[in-house]
Amino acid sequence: MGCLFVLVLAQAFNATLTTAAIRKTQFDSVATAARIVSDDWAFRIQNALRFGKPIEQMFGLQEMLASIRIDLPDVSSAFVAKPDGSIVAGTREEQDEAVRDSVRRLLSAAPSNTQAAGTATFRAMTVGDRHLFVTPLLGRRGAIAGGLVLSVPQLVVAKAGWSLARGYLGVLAAITAGGALALLAATVAANRVEALGRSRRYAMAVPLVVILGTQAVSSWYAIDTFRKVYLSTTLANAERSLTRLSLDLQRLAGRGIRPEEIAGFDAPLGRMKVAIAELGAVQVTRPDRSLVAAVPQAVGGGGGPLLIEHDVRSGPEGPVIGRITAELSDAAIAAGVRQRLLDSATIILTSLLFIVELLVLYGVLIHAQSHAQSHAQKGSGSRVQAGARPDSAADGHHLLARPAAFILLFAWALPLSIVPLRMASLASDMTAIPRQILLALPISAEMLAALVTALLAGWLTDRRGWQFPFLIGVVVCALGSALSGLASDPLAYVAARAVVGLGYGLAWMGIQGYVFAWSAARMRTQAVANLVAGIFAGHICGSATGAMLAGQLGQAGVFLVAAVAGLVPIPFAILAMRRYFGVPAANVPAAVAAPVANSAIEAGPGGFGVLARDRSFVALLLLSVVPFSVAQVGLLYYTVPVYLADRGVGQADIGRIMMIYGLSVIYVAPWLGRLVDRFRQKKPFIVAGGLIGGAGLAFCYFDAGVTTLIVSVFLLGLASSLGGPAQSSFALHLPSVQRVGTGRAMGVQRAADKLGQMAGPLLVGALFASVGVSSGLLVTGLYYVGCTLLFGLLASERTPLTSKAHA
Repeated sequence: MGCLFVLVLAQAFNATLTTAAIRKTQFDSVATAARIVSDDWAFRIQNALRFGKPIEQMFGLQEMLASIRIDLPDVSSAFVAKPDGSIVAGTREEQDEAVRDSVRRLLSAAPSNTQAAGTATFRAMTVGDRHLFVTPLLGRRGAIAGGLVLSVPQLVVAKAGWSLARGYLGVLAAITAGGALALLAATVAANRVEALGRSRRYAMAVPLVVILGTQAVSSWYAIDTFRKVYLSTTLANAERSLTRLSLDLQRLAGRGIRPEEIAGFDAPLGRMKVAIAELGAVQVTRPDRSLVAAVPQAVGGGGGPLLIEHDVRSGPEGPVIGRITAELSDAAIAAGVRQRLLDSATIILTSLLFIVELLVLYGVLIHAQSHAQSHAQKGSGSRVQAGARPDSAADGHHLLARPAAFILLFAWALPLSIVPLRMASLASDMTAIPRQILLALPISAEMLAALVTALLAGWLTDRRGWQFPFLIGVVVCALGSALSGLASDPLAYVAARAVVGLGYGLAWMGIQGYVFAWSAARMRTQAVANLVAGIFAGHICGSATGAMLAGQLGQAGVFLVAAVAGLVPIPFAILAMRRYFGVPAANVPAAVAAPVANSAIEAGPGGFGVLARDRSFVALLLLSVVPFSVAQVGLLYYTVPVYLADRGVGQADIGRIMMIYGLSVIYVAPWLGRLVDRFRQKKPFIVAGGLIGGAGLAFCYFDAGVTTLIVSVFLLGLASSLGGPAQSSFALHLPSVQRVGTGRAMGVQRAADKLGQMAGPLLVGALFASVGVSSGLLVTGLYYVGCTLLFGLLASERTPLTSKAHA
């Protein structure tokens, strides 16, 4: 049933992305058609405006608008507006205040363009239940004199998109049913054939083969379907554009003007090429195919096969006096299909990670059940007794934290690649604060709030159990995600991200408290490494999924999806981890029980005084935890999304680059965790991680390109894999931490982590604003390396001599 759930979920995800891509292609097709027609009519209107005639005194506008609605039946209304949004000609009764404000804002933001090749920037905006397409009209000296506005109901576009996707969804359902039947057959075989039922390899291999095979077939069909839709919509718009140009040439030919006698072909051909990016060469030739005018290849290195050819005649039955031909650009078509291929590959990788996490959970539950049955047969019972910590080596229950963390981080990371970009869209009119600082505010507010609740969560975990901050935090985090999607101004958005931080700090510390409270000391580093692997598996799946969804559903839609997904950890914790709610009485070893009691008096509230007087603990926080967090958030959550978006990198590609960090942690951290466990000394691993991560950032000084950023992201993931588990183990072995309790100490450590994450975007943003991207990353990397070296000099390590596991 679990594998079937993952299969259906992966297929539904594939269907969502593909249908959304098809619908987006349909919308782009409508937008392109609107641009072709409106550019043509706007060019004619501008010819009169450039002679100084006011737009409100022009004759024939109503007839032009009627012709537009004939050319584009999908258009429900067309009107000409002045720069203040008021209507000059058209259907006044359909204009409301929201439409007027939208048109006014679009026209005010449109740059003037005095080039003869066309009009100013074509704009599109969704207002209420309609899509508005606005083409600015240029008057004398290139000033904005008004705008030609076409309105298309959203329902019309949606219906057209669904009609294209309907056949694909039927085939996808059949493929999914085939995969489900394969899983059922494998289950029946395992129940009837004892050798298969007892084979662990069979139980692990079957879900991988079936789910990934189903995904591969579905992805191939999705790509093929998308390519067909993509080509058909491109052909339709190219046909429309060439038809309009051929009709214009036909009218001139009726007056005795041949194509080779016409000057200024660059303007209409250039507008055609701009409107339809997939076009390669567009040519006007004589009957013998000798060239009259052409727009050369602008995309890729060569044209595709002949796309469309229109003959220009001297009359309805006259001889051919010219031809218009257009070719597809192979490179442009391939680029569009390649994006779908990358999305499909990302879906398959995400499905694989889901399967791995499911199999981890499956293994833990089966192992725990067998362990409980064995104890029941011996008369010891299967329930956790009060005051006892279960032996994690026996039933592996500490691994339950991994899927719980995976689900939590999946929901939290969905909007990760768009958090600063959403701020950019909401705060486009704010100029008092530098842009680099402005975009950092939501992330910093979120981390500041997480810092506060991380301190509170440590105390709650020690007093009432890990589940209390975890469940409350999940609800608060989901609420903040919903508010983020609904926010309409920068202040509300920053406040919503702060709410997310409040919940995230509680939930993250709660699940970490579960590991520290319910795992044996000899397994703790491995438990932390597996927790980190679950966290970053969720981080990968969430950030990649959210980045792809952002291109299809919009930024606000991703936040709302994150709000719904954010509530899933609640039923999981109740169903799978209820046995471990509360605080085990054996949480503090007897050898340190007395010091804990004394520390409450010695340290004051919360026992923080003891920690503050421990030089090694303070050095760990200020010289290792904080610098790593500054580098992590500054690079991943700020530099990668903002800098790459400014360089024109697509949202989905940004999400895939961010995946590299999580992949390195998932597959390297558990192995390095086992390596760290073999050594008493943890400090060398912390120092090595800091040097690797800092060097990766500093290297960006020489080339701040996409490839270098990818390498930096990987090295930072390696630093986290090496230093992260070692930091926790180093802290837990300090006498001061043992005296005040692991919950409080880890709360302080996590608060330091959030302090660095809060400061990271602001510091990096300020550096980018003052010294540039390359130098800013260099300074950040040198800061990380310098702090790491100081930590190596100042911190001293005391390891427990009684632990044979570290010998």
